[in-house]
Amino acid sequence: MAQTALDIVRNSGPLYADPSLIGQLDRGDLLPEWDDNWVVLEREWLRRLRLQALDTLAERLARHNMPALAVEAALASIRIEPLRENPHRAAVSAHLAEGNMIEALKHYEAFRHLLRTELGAAPSPWFTRTLPLKRR
Repeated sequence: MAQTALDIVRNSGPLYADPSLIGQLDRGDLLPEWDDNWVVLEREWLRRLRLQALDTLAERLARHNMPALAVEAALASIRIEPLRENPHRAAVSAHLAEGNMIEALKHYEAFRHLLRTELGAAPSPWFTRTLPLKRR
């Protein structure tokens, strides 16, 4: 799984509609009950690599006109780390690529609410400007 993730991040990995690919990257953390230093470091490295690979995969799938799979990759990344903006942007972009503005806006609003509730923060201005919103 680590090699597949590295290949995706390096832009040499697979880009195909294999449902198991996203599933491989969406697996749980490495040895979650272990707290040995080497395991903690390896677990964090692998978690960050999985996130990068899923984000990269979501972007590549969207660019190659596979928005449904792009949404799946973005949602897998969100399940791992829900407060990161990158996968939320990828999900919104994929919804927009499908022509599904309502889903894009619903996803954005849910993310905005999550950030406000959890961190007292807002999505980046860049993210907000990319949406086809009526400015108030």
